[in-house]
Amino acid sequence: MSKQPSRGVDLSAYRVSRRRFLMGTGALVAGVACSTTPVSSATQAPAASAGTLEMAAWTIGPDAPSYYRRDNLISAVDPLNKALAGKPTIKLDATFESGGQWGDYLQKFTLAAEAKTSPDIILAGHENLAPWVGPNYIIPLDDLIKKYQSEGDIKDVIPNLWNAMKLKGKTYGVPQDTEARPMYYRKDLLAKMGWTKDKIDGLPDAVKKGDWAWPDFVATAKEAIAKGVVGPGMGWYTRTSKGADVYMFYYQNGGEMQDAATGKLVITKDALQKHYQVHADAVRNDKILTQAIYGMDGKIFDQTVMDGKVLFFNAGTWKWSDWQTTYKVPAQSLWDNVGFMLIPAAQKGGKPVTVSHPLAYAVTSNAKDPDLAFRLIANATTPDLNSRHSVTSAHLAVLTTQADDPTYKQDKFLLATGYMLDFTKFIPNHAKFGIYDDVLYRFLGAVEQGQVTPAAAVDSAVKELQGQIGDELIVK
Repeated sequence: MSKQPSRGVDLSAYRVSRRRFLMGTGALVAGVACSTTPVSSATQAPAASAGTLEMAAWTIGPDAPSYYRRDNLISAVDPLNKALAGKPTIKLDATFESGGQWGDYLQKFTLAAEAKTSPDIILAGHENLAPWVGPNYIIPLDDLIKKYQSEGDIKDVIPNLWNAMKLKGKTYGVPQDTEARPMYYRKDLLAKMGWTKDKIDGLPDAVKKGDWAWPDFVATAKEAIAKGVVGPGMGWYTRTSKGADVYMFYYQNGGEMQDAATGKLVITKDALQKHYQVHADAVRNDKILTQAIYGMDGKIFDQTVMDGKVLFFNAGTWKWSDWQTTYKVPAQSLWDNVGFMLIPAAQKGGKPVTVSHPLAYAVTSNAKDPDLAFRLIANATTPDLNSRHSVTSAHLAVLTTQADDPTYKQDKFLLATGYMLDFTKFIPNHAKFGIYDDVLYRFLGAVEQGQVTPAAAVDSAVKELQGQIGDELIVK
């Protein structure tokens, strides 16, 4: 489904649908970079000369508006060269792939890394880092982060985002962008149910404080159906395919996915059963969620929710822009009729949640000068550069200082959703997460379709994963 809430991630095929990621192994494709904007002359790698260090960086959208992933690195060349004063002079060959597949891009990098021909800098999803650590395709950055705190705005990266860059206590990437996965709701439909404007406008804050929790959510969705405000099964639309968004409801119920000390994958059985029960109840008992949601086409999802036929629906922050550009919904109409909030806490007084999927720059083990590669990344990590990317491609800030950036401050929606990063969780950095993801999602589908009970699904999923992942799985 096109960009439908992941930022999920389908890692059996390694696909992050919000960017149409296909993140598994795929056929090797030619490394011809596609671009939606002219490439600066700074990207043309000249012949080697004394005092010149030629560096390379690979980036990808695949969404075309994300070309600043490349261009921000290009913009960082001049300030770094000024600091170096010719000792040496950096020349950068930076590429951006638009419209391609992530599987091809990752396979191209893997083959290049094996051949020792990989670029100095690689852009990837944070969960791609773990598979590259074992074979030494990328290097840890902790010493470099400490050494170059004064370069760019590395010191102002939102602290929680560093957690997504770590494996077994070491940091392997610098956040380049991120997002959140809100629970959207129709203000106009709540008004039809008799909600006052103050109550509607205050809903995000009530969720944030834990005053309005999941039982309230379910009761409201059931009431909307009972009153005929929405049709049967249209109280809530959740994710329609495998992806990171699915795990918001596992985290909501106290789930853990990775052990910080060992890096092993984790299953919290009680939380997994509650996660499955949330969906079983929604589809089969409370009937606020249609059984047809499983595998629904993304265009049908988007058109239905934009037509005002569903009360609550999950989607990524980037969809706010997509609904305007692809579905031609006027911005003011969205603000008038659509609200957004965190995923409500499981119970009143609990903590709400969301999930994010940050992208990151990494320094490869093939980098000619790891210090200078990192310093280039640091100089590309500034409020003005990150903000122009955020606003153009509808991604949230990765720096605390972006909140005061003039460009970022122009975007009302990004400012309104930025607080969600304080509540966000991440999918694991683990080489076998694809197996984990495949199994848990398959049993979620079986639960939603009434083929198995939540309790039986947990037992079967755990048994299967223990067989496939072995000692790399901790069951709690």
